[in-house]
Amino acid sequence: MADGDLFFKAQMPSERRLTEELGLSRTTIRKALKTLLDQGVLIREGRRKARIRVLYEKKGRTVRIAFLAPAMFSSDHGLWWDGVTAALLKMDVVLRPCSYQHFADPCVHEALAAYDALFFVPLAQKIPDWLIHKMSESPCRVAILDQDLSQEGFVSVRLFPPTAGVKLLDHLLTFGHRRIDCLNTQGEDTVILERISTWRSYVEKQGLGGALHSRPGPKPLTAAYDYVSRLLREKNRFGTALFCTTGPCAIGAMRALKDAGLEVGRDVSVCAVNDEGWGRYLYKSLTALESPPRSHYLRRVADWMISGKNWRGPLLVQPTDVPLFEGESVGPASES
Repeated sequence: MADGDLFFKAQMPSERRLTEELGLSRTTIRKALKTLLDQGVLIREGRRKARIRVLYEKKGRTVRIAFLAPAMFSSDHGLWWDGVTAALLKMDVVLRPCSYQHFADPCVHEALAAYDALFFVPLAQKIPDWLIHKMSESPCRVAILDQDLSQEGFVSVRLFPPTAGVKLLDHLLTFGHRRIDCLNTQGEDTVILERISTWRSYVEKQGLGGALHSRPGPKPLTAAYDYVSRLLREKNRFGTALFCTTGPCAIGAMRALKDAGLEVGRDVSVCAVNDEGWGRYLYKSLTALESPPRSHYLRRVADWMISGKNWRGPLLVQPTDVPLFEGESVGPASES
């Protein structure tokens, strides 16, 4: 209760419902409620249902915020959650994680209706126009994470601008790589398509060789392992370096290369956009663009959600530079 699980009604469920949900006897439920009433945690006026004192008294000023992410939770979603909780630290809010399976999921609509503000991590698919319209019409303040919907009028936070990939490709070029392939096993949403486009434009501008290997799957890491393993069995020719759109994609590829008898960083170099926080701890460590502290960019959004004031400045919040970690997975271009 103190964490706000029953915040929205500030009212306890009936004894019958508590008995069913908790699997306890009616007598035990009544004793527990009496104890909470005696301690002042609950209040009751006449014959009305018991209410939660703290939440009832704070109802007029506590901002209710939801963190809405796909039910298939990833490590990157976990980093967004950590960033949101850090940004809201010491603020008088009720924060709740919510999950959904598709854009028409009732959880999405309930979140827009029940919360004052919403951190929204979209699915890989394009957000449908009807949902964009619904979010625009909702009084709930919506911030889009990891995608850019600023053109549709939404505050958006993105940590890896499309141009950030150039920094990674420049790094490969300094090691003499003249054939750089792009590997992707993530759903081809706007973010992934931008990363692929950055790679394609770069190799064309620099006059490099390279092929696109894209095979989206529900589990990017295992999909990358299976896909690269199959390409190697079929004797497909790889470039001297793999530019991977995500960290899980790179890890699956590195394992497939090793199992095929190739040494990562010597025979084939591997790098990734977004190592999801663990690239430097792998063996071999993964060369990757690392996520800057997310709370730094989310704190401004949190202030906007809580203050009730209008947003000022560009709707897209993103870093001007992304740090590059130089790991063991990249070395000089192999001649063979």
